[in-house]
Amino acid sequence: MTEPLVTIDHLSLFLPGDAAHKNVLHDISWTIRRGEHCALMGVNGAGKTTLLSLLHGLLWPSAGSISWHGPEGPETSPIAGRSLSALVSPAQQERYQRLGWSITGRELLLTGFEDTPLLYSVTSEEQDEAVKDMAARLDALPLLTRRLPEMSQGQLRILLLGRALLRRPALLLLDECVDGLDMEHRRSFFATLEEMMREAGPDMTVILSSHRMDQVPSWCSRRRWIDGGRLLPEGATPPFDADENFPGGACASPAPEPDPDAPPLIRVHGAEVFIDGKKVLRDLNWTMRRGEHWRITGRNGSGKSTFLRMLAGDEFVAAGGGITRYLPGNGGETSLLADIRKGVRLVSDLSQAGYGYDVNALELVCTGFDNSVGVYREFGADEIAEAMRVMEELDAAELADASIRQVSTGQLRRLFLARALVGRPDVLLLDEPCSGLDPAGRAHYLALLDKLAARGLHLVYVSHEEDEGPACLNRRARMEEGRLLPA
Repeated sequence: MTEPLVTIDHLSLFLPGDAAHKNVLHDISWTIRRGEHCALMGVNGAGKTTLLSLLHGLLWPSAGSISWHGPEGPETSPIAGRSLSALVSPAQQERYQRLGWSITGRELLLTGFEDTPLLYSVTSEEQDEAVKDMAARLDALPLLTRRLPEMSQGQLRILLLGRALLRRPALLLLDECVDGLDMEHRRSFFATLEEMMREAGPDMTVILSSHRMDQVPSWCSRRRWIDGGRLLPEGATPPFDADENFPGGACASPAPEPDPDAPPLIRVHGAEVFIDGKKVLRDLNWTMRRGEHWRITGRNGSGKSTFLRMLAGDEFVAAGGGITRYLPGNGGETSLLADIRKGVRLVSDLSQAGYGYDVNALELVCTGFDNSVGVYREFGADEIAEAMRVMEELDAAELADASIRQVSTGQLRRLFLARALVGRPDVLLLDEPCSGLDPAGRAHYLALLDKLAARGLHLVYVSHEEDEGPACLNRRARMEEGRLLPA
């Protein structure tokens, strides 16, 4: 039997800032041994992210104990956890996106050596060479000179994974690590990780969380299931079927057929978009008509997310091109940004990351009426009733009073969809909407999208999962190097 790396003994904890001190992990006991890689499985809200944060030394117990076994023997200080491990998580990525630091990919990777958010020290030639080698392994060399605001969500994720690998930590913690990555980047990352694990031998141990068994590599043969904040014994029956796929079911009633004679909802002509002086979208021509629901595919960094932000009015078209919008439920033909932001709603990781206010779930959903970030007025009884109705339809009504900082990634995903739906928009833009959702959550989410399409809401759906999406999708296109091409 190999040496222990982390020992957890009858540990419980509540989240910082919770005045009620309600435990979210309960009586956890677990010995993680060197070289024994493990997948941590569970549904949204089960406690996976909290447990990984504990292992990294970001949280501390309210009862019981945790010890990290380093060169000097077992230590109970969270500092030992930080020095022993590296963590890649959606929360980490959201922090970089929210703060909007204008650092290059090279600088981001270099922060991995000392595990600091920004680069505070002079780097060595050896470290620079290691960064170049890591970027080459991950097929990310062009990202070294690109700044974070110019990067797609998937490109930032691949750099954060590389940042963690550069440290060669004794314990590598990966929280839903490949969500948002296209298949080529997933293969590249897992191939690099496997190569580095062979080089390190038992000196690198990987714990990764996932909702999906098909995203767990074959070398990670151990499974631990967490349910309701309790770690089930090894060999216990899984509390849900993680192998089950939910590509989306048939609409309860079919979505309306496309109407070629009606005015286009959105027409893009000769559009180009620049971000920080770099041309990201080029020569776009695209039309969305009533009854059409689009699937947009493409590699990380091809321009899909920028395209959605342009449609939502968050990115502006350069001179020479343009967009016209006809929004039947929000004033007809309009060029006013206030009307556009009410009639065309975007749900994405970036919009979620940029929401820096600590509000409760009901307040978050109500901000959708104005499409504002933060609460700036009192909401009427009718608005609150509509927000609660939409939350109930998304199985999120019980979260109404919970802080959005104390819900799981999957729960927050449902709340941002609810926020986008209040006020009855005409077009819903969805950027990797099922990342972070467990199988049942994906099934419910996609079935709801089909219901919304049947009611007349129009969808533009971006996903790397070719077999995943609502049944109503009836048009396809592919983004390639900023150009929109037939799929």
